[in-house]
Amino acid sequence: MSGSLHAHPHASFLHTVAKPSRYLGGEYNQIVKDPGSVRASLCLAFPDLYDIGMSHLGTKILYKLINDDPELCAERAFAPWPDMEAALRERGLGILSLENWRPLADFDAVGFSLQYELNYSNVLTLLDLSQIPLRSADRADADPVILAGGPVATQPEPMAPFIDAFLIGDAEEQLPVVLHAIADARQDGVSRDELMLRLARIEGLYVPSLYDTAIDPRSDFEVVTGPRVEGIPKRPRRLIVEDLNRFPFPDDSPVAAAHAVFDRLSVEIARGCTEGCRFCQAGMIYRPVRERDPRQIIDTVLSAVEKNGFDEAGLTTLSTADYSCISPLISELTKELQKRKVSLSVASLRAYGLPESTLDEMSSYRAQGLTFAPEAGTQRMRDVVNKNVTEEDITTTARRVFERGWKRMKLYFMIGLPTEEDEDVRGIMKLGRRMKDIGGAYHGRSAGITVAVSSHVPKPHTPFQWVAMDSMQEIERKQDLLQDLARQWRLEFRRHDPRTSYLEGILGRGDRRV
Repeated sequence: MSGSLHAHPHASFLHTVAKPSRYLGGEYNQIVKDPGSVRASLCLAFPDLYDIGMSHLGTKILYKLINDDPELCAERAFAPWPDMEAALRERGLGILSLENWRPLADFDAVGFSLQYELNYSNVLTLLDLSQIPLRSADRADADPVILAGGPVATQPEPMAPFIDAFLIGDAEEQLPVVLHAIADARQDGVSRDELMLRLARIEGLYVPSLYDTAIDPRSDFEVVTGPRVEGIPKRPRRLIVEDLNRFPFPDDSPVAAAHAVFDRLSVEIARGCTEGCRFCQAGMIYRPVRERDPRQIIDTVLSAVEKNGFDEAGLTTLSTADYSCISPLISELTKELQKRKVSLSVASLRAYGLPESTLDEMSSYRAQGLTFAPEAGTQRMRDVVNKNVTEEDITTTARRVFERGWKRMKLYFMIGLPTEEDEDVRGIMKLGRRMKDIGGAYHGRSAGITVAVSSHVPKPHTPFQWVAMDSMQEIERKQDLLQDLARQWRLEFRRHDPRTSYLEGILGRGDRRV
């Protein structure tokens, strides 16, 4: 579609909502196919705002992958801002895809990427607005198949009543297979029950409606006891793309028409993490570590910069510093991007152990994104969570960073970790104060330290999955303790809402009854 406000089916009221460009489509590099010319159509429905979803790397990868198949098409939709949701409900209308302005109910499948437990309600909002029955059991043969994947889909039970099929793990290899299976079933005219059975036989798919559950007397959880039909796996296997280079990162993704939260080119350089932090779900579920070829990364970054006009390029993975040739990669990219007047940011980069030459290159050319994640304020707690960094590593690297011109540093910590005591909590701000003292020695009062503290939420598939979470009152007490120290030592302090963390914990470890 043209992306014109006046041509849009919702044109009569789009001008009354904030950022109507969120709903228009028509972005540069958008792919528009005739739905009638393909075997199956998928709407990639991201359960959050356009501003957030347009920065999501998984959506970019799957959008390109599906549209590269001439027999398939992928379009996009995002959760609306409350003003748009109210306007749609007032008029009895639903969310439309960005490419062809189609209702989600018209697609063969709708796929949700579940990145965060608190997005679950947005999944239900999008289904409800689209007049698709919320519960899988209530859907008819003509309704689209509702798929879900992403990191929190590795604990699918809270959303099991609403999702037809979960794709567990890396989706690149099997998602096209799933869509062709849906097309075959439509062509064969089979019932929805038969379609679900066919999907359940595809490796990596979990179809909750085909599995029995029972209350476990020891834990009082509703647990999956096994398949209720023959021919499907007792426990679906997590999918792993062993060679990421078979699926090159796209260099021509749609460019956001409205401001995106990460308004830059981002390229995945690896998947998985070697660190083994005991609280980190991503570090567990994305194993093993797989790296993209550095030459492919460089070619993708430079090609994407040329095609899309970004003035900042970013490298991203769970632990960028552990990429096996990160220093030469940064060195070559910095030189090439400098020629193009494009800056480089490096996400999740632990500066500990980086060569002097790499820090010199990054500091000489607008490099962004150096952060520290000690996670705990004392060495005892860092040992408990298996965070492989010492205070000497942190302070030494801080000196190396500040002496090269950086004036601000951000430190990430957690409270509520197992065995934590008040002295460990105080240690967070004590470490922040040490960093400020080091920065002040180089830059005086212009040196700034931000201490960002989240609350530990025990996650499935981690060594801490069964530990108790701090109560909201205890989280608030610890936050107040940190706030007092931050004021005393003039540190910028950022915290999470404990109610949000508590709800995340309930949804993250809940069963089908939540």
